[in-house]
Amino acid sequence: MKDYISEDSLGNLFNSEYKPDYANNGDRYHGYSNNSQEALFYYFAVLGYDLQFDYKGRTYYFLSEDAYVARCDKDFRTELEVFDNANVMFRTFLIDGTPLINIVDNLENADIH
Repeated sequence: MKDYISEDSLGNLFNSEYKPDYANNGDRYHGYSNNSQEALFYYFAVLGYDLQFDYKGRTYYFLSEDAYVARCDKDFRTELEVFDNANVMFRTFLIDGTPLINIVDNLENADIH
């Protein structure tokens, strides 16, 4: 298990670096404020689903493997950039010179596979 994945008192896994906030956000997006945050911080980073999202008319695809994550082609076959883990990718993957973590709320059509 990745070092940023923790377990709450009920046995539910969560991202300890990008924590859900159930008190302010409720249960709808697993404690996150919107679908994009839930897709990235929970389904992709914690549960290991593959991810795709749109930003400014372009679609981005990310593959989740046990040992790393990678930006890839639309078929999830060719790896274009490799990151140690999802949380590292959030901080270091740049779109138009801006880290993904800074624009997560502006993503569109975030979906998991």
